[in-house]
Amino acid sequence: MTDVPPLKDFVTDCEAANHLADLWRLSVRFFESRGIAMVSYHSDIEVENGEIGMVGNSGILQSGYPEEWVCQYIEGKLSYLDPMPELAAKIGRPFYWSDINDLANLSDGQQRYMALRAASDLGDGLAMQVYGPNARNALVCLGFGAGTPRLTAEAIFELQCAAQMAHLRYCAISGEQDRAKVDLSPRELEVLRWIARGKSNSVIAEILGISRHTVDTMTRRMFDKLGVNDRTTAAVRGLGSGLLQLRRKQVV
Repeated sequence: MTDVPPLKDFVTDCEAANHLADLWRLSVRFFESRGIAMVSYHSDIEVENGEIGMVGNSGILQSGYPEEWVCQYIEGKLSYLDPMPELAAKIGRPFYWSDINDLANLSDGQQRYMALRAASDLGDGLAMQVYGPNARNALVCLGFGAGTPRLTAEAIFELQCAAQMAHLRYCAISGEQDRAKVDLSPRELEVLRWIARGKSNSVIAEILGISRHTVDTMTRRMFDKLGVNDRTTAAVRGLGSGLLQLRRKQVV
């Protein structure tokens, strides 16, 4: 590593970035300068001008991961088994991938996921939660590749600061788009809330005492305002923009 930019230069570059794709490239370059071989960012990220390391349509960006593992992650829908997002949100501090079994009681599915990770020889790394406005949080994973170093507390804190700064800049860049598309009527917001709770349009119609056709119409109109094409992304965008809140794991 001949070129190791100081953290303050990365912060300055983040503040100057106006496009999400540029921000992603800056972030990957910074982490690579610290010896990080693999970077992934788990959020409702949208990158204009093409996909930059997008893992299918999962809302995950990645750089440096083996192509075989990325394909397995997509095709096997492993994001549903991955324990890292939930664990990072729960403990609120960076942790090593190799410590997951000691930090959480994994379900059978999560244990299968960890076995698949081990078989893919990804090595060790760090996972950390980053925080944004209106509970717009995300997960950042930093893989070491070959070797299993144990970083100093100062080195981990620097990586955490860089990840947090990049996430806040992402929230700022994408904020204008979100604010422009969240002007929902009270009824549309009510439909969105029930969608986020996993209810079908027919069930929502029964709950609200209106026709299924009316719910379908409001759902299409709401999708247009949010700039999404499916129910899951609508729920994620609703949470990310502050339209919906999570209280005790219940959408309100």
